[in-house]
Amino acid sequence: MPVEKAAVIGAGAMGSGIAMVLSQAGIKVVLKDVEQSFVDRGLANIKRMYDSRVKKEVMTQAEADKHFALVSGTTTYDEFKDVDLVIEAALELINVKVEIFQELDKICKPQAILASNTSALSISEIGSATKRPDKVVGMHFFNPAQFMKLVEVIPGVKTSNETVAAAQQLCKKMGKTAVRVEECPGFLVNRVLFPYLNEALWALQEGYKPEVIDEAVVAFGLPMGPLTLLDMTGIDVCAHVNEFLYGEYGPRFETAPVLKALMQAGHLGQKTGAGIYLHVKGQVPNKDEPKQLNPALAGILESVGKGHSLKNGAATKFDALRVVLPMFNEAVYAIGENVVHHSDVDVAMECGTGLKRGLLSLAKEKGLAACLNDLSAYQEKHGERFRPAWLLRKLVRANIHDFSDFSNFSKTTEATPQTVH
Repeated sequence: MPVEKAAVIGAGAMGSGIAMVLSQAGIKVVLKDVEQSFVDRGLANIKRMYDSRVKKEVMTQAEADKHFALVSGTTTYDEFKDVDLVIEAALELINVKVEIFQELDKICKPQAILASNTSALSISEIGSATKRPDKVVGMHFFNPAQFMKLVEVIPGVKTSNETVAAAQQLCKKMGKTAVRVEECPGFLVNRVLFPYLNEALWALQEGYKPEVIDEAVVAFGLPMGPLTLLDMTGIDVCAHVNEFLYGEYGPRFETAPVLKALMQAGHLGQKTGAGIYLHVKGQVPNKDEPKQLNPALAGILESVGKGHSLKNGAATKFDALRVVLPMFNEAVYAIGENVVHHSDVDVAMECGTGLKRGLLSLAKEKGLAACLNDLSAYQEKHGERFRPAWLLRKLVRANIHDFSDFSNFSKTTEATPQTVH
């Protein structure tokens, strides 16, 4: 079913970004929130995005005006009766989403697709709150939605193939790269990303200087260091997500104590002016400009770091693989669970995080056996956070060098590639 009219619930940064992308694809959009002031702010944000495109000469003023005219705002569901698709981008609370989807199920026409932009919550649970679980699907956009290319398309247990295909085709129309991900806690990108963020904090507790960790990771091929990303995302948000993943997956996601300590001290990153680093409101430091450390960080680390100190730093040079290998390992776990096809992992990580070199290219460069040896060595030193995926052991025992070999020899029920550009 072609999408000619859509609705977006939630007029915040993510919701307005999604509405902008839909309108830019020529789709009429209704943007809803609970208060008119929120709606007005969302519409103003979309206008600023179009003005920016005109200023950068990406589109003409006439084109921008035409696209912006496709967006309208509302605080009611009155205009939802004839929409072809709804994308919910409300609070990341299951009870809030269930209530919204129950209401949408009553109001929207039977053939309308109901999508959630949730980053981790169960699509199956959300779908079960409706009488159309076959038409409920996850469409997880990445922030900022107007720039990031990836959309994770997540079917629930009862989501139909037709609904998944329609979501993927809509992504293509919006100029996004859609990767199908089978439902699991954290889906793919967040599930893979958080062991990396969390391990950087464990290293920080050992005395490695934040800038040393970040610089090593940028040199490896990520657009920014993990500690910079933590501050940008929000310490409280990261603590909440990591605790959720720890509850679902166990010891691999054991939360570094410093994350909780920062949150309890109110140092939440950019939003509060201080996290790992100091931040001046409205100012983004240049790429090569040195960051200022939060002066309270040393005391917080002293309280959780078993006597380690930021003053002298750790005794050994920081190896980016310390934080990259947990990402690689979690991706292998996901492949082994048929959450995603191995050929889609690097596509998703590049489009969702800006990773400049393929995560699974580690296997090609080092060999799976070397990756297993490194993980085993880290496991012996640091514990269960580094326990190698069972699939990795299986492939090494079969003398398979990397995932191109796996494609040639695999007789498993591994998921098939599902990327749509």
